[in-house]
Amino acid sequence: MIDPASGRDMPRLEVTASALVRHFGEWQERAARAPVYVLHHGRPRVILVGVELAATLGAGGKPDRPAAALLDPILDALDLPLLLLDSEGLIARANTTARARFGERVAPHADIVALSRRDGGALAAAVRRVLDGAARERVMVVLDRSPSRALVVVVEPLPDGCLLRIEDETAAMEAQAATAARDSIVAAFEATGLAALARVSLRGHLVAPQPALAALLDMSPPSLAGTHFLALVAPSDRPAVGESLERASAGETAEAVTAALLTNDGEVLPVVLSFWPTRVNGRAEEVVAAVVRRPA
Repeated sequence: MIDPASGRDMPRLEVTASALVRHFGEWQERAARAPVYVLHHGRPRVILVGVELAATLGAGGKPDRPAAALLDPILDALDLPLLLLDSEGLIARANTTARARFGERVAPHADIVALSRRDGGALAAAVRRVLDGAARERVMVVLDRSPSRALVVVVEPLPDGCLLRIEDETAAMEAQAATAARDSIVAAFEATGLAALARVSLRGHLVAPQPALAALLDMSPPSLAGTHFLALVAPSDRPAVGESLERASAGETAEAVTAALLTNDGEVLPVVLSFWPTRVNGRAEEVVAAVVRRPA
């Protein structure tokens, strides 16, 4: 029997939900020895424990649910389609995203071949190789109803089956193109020498300051790291700027505000500031600050 008290002085084990899915075998072994806190957007959401440890913590009774069922809230928390296959290669579980996308083709006990008439056989062969002891397999699959979109299915071995991660390769390429376009816009914007963008945490601190902002303030990026944004603002302008930043941190948008920033040489830099929330799943996770020099 595992003694749950044996790990009390050890650091708490934490893993992101996406990392857990990618390396489930490794974290399953750790969960057999101590609870693993699964993070979703940086916050603990689920605790993963092994069967024996769960029974110990539950006053000695056997858990009512199979160990694999404890994965359900973790799998459902991810936007990536995920499938758990049993030792026969049949679908045992599909998370919410997979069910929404593939419907009855990922129903319990369904054959994985049903995902694609064209590539289902290759996928089933990869699953069989993993079940027979092979390491991770990666298969390109085109769905019958979406021939223009390519999916990558990653097959990960598990003790009693395997885990399938289904990634939209076409979406990844589209995201890369969108990122490249965004980066070009930012670069062109900052190349004027008259403007800069900055990331600000919800607590108001600069995150990974870039050279363009440092150049405007005649400072080095390392010297700006972790600086509270309001510390860069002239004292008389801090109330208005602070109110605008606070609104953006709460997920709202605000009017641009004129202010003066303090430079490294003790001078002031007249600017227009605009704050915009960065939303993830409808929630503000960070703020983008636009800093534009205005004529003195």
